[in-house]
Amino acid sequence: MRIATWNVNSIRVRLQQILEFIKQYKVDTLLMQEIKCTNELFPYKIFESIGFNCVVYGQKSYNGVSIISKYQINDIHFGNSIFNNDEARYIDALINGLRTACVYVPNGQEVGIPYYFYKLEFLDTLIEYLSKMVPSERTILGGDFNVTRSDIDVWNPQLWHGKNCCSDAERKKFQVLLDLGLRDIPREISNSREIFTWWDYRRQDFKFNCGLRLDYILTSENVDVLSWQRCIKMRQLPRPSDHIPIIMDIKD
Repeated sequence: MRIATWNVNSIRVRLQQILEFIKQYKVDTLLMQEIKCTNELFPYKIFESIGFNCVVYGQKSYNGVSIISKYQINDIHFGNSIFNNDEARYIDALINGLRTACVYVPNGQEVGIPYYFYKLEFLDTLIEYLSKMVPSERTILGGDFNVTRSDIDVWNPQLWHGKNCCSDAERKKFQVLLDLGLRDIPREISNSREIFTWWDYRRQDFKFNCGLRLDYILTSENVDVLSWQRCIKMRQLPRPSDHIPIIMDIKD
């Protein structure tokens, strides 16, 4: 089974890229963040026409998450009942025997401002919710976490030290998440230090590989992972997302 996660940064802008990605990489299940559309405007029929089931938690112009899969999608939970807010940032469902979750963690913007503390509270709520799930189910958690796990996930640690996405408080929350029993497979098996997934649109950050690792697929210990890969070429397309997809192959 091939699972991918991708912050697409507007599904309507990048629909053709998503369709090509699914076809080229033979993706079975895709977790998407920042779809930036309401449920009504999501292109269900286009995905259904190529054999995908869809579950969507949309929001006008901002946020929004979706899971599409060639498998049946059952027992769906939406984030509004978990986080007690109206931001569309989380879905989980049972897909082919896996509890599959898609998350878009708030950006935080700047350390010390209210929105940064909202991000930390969001992570606390996510940890509490997953603490009941991970020990009992085969779990996949993918998405844009807006956190770098450590300095090796940052192109210039000195420049970014203590800043949003790289602060000690955020990294400690991420480690607590992993301590629930989740594995960071790319970091476990990759020999490369630079496995960035995001590059700012400004300047020439992608050209010079000035990136951050913000996107992850985490798995519980009882998931048999075969391999993983980054899809760098998606960032080389015209009008790309500022994030790239990550793919993970899992034994059924």
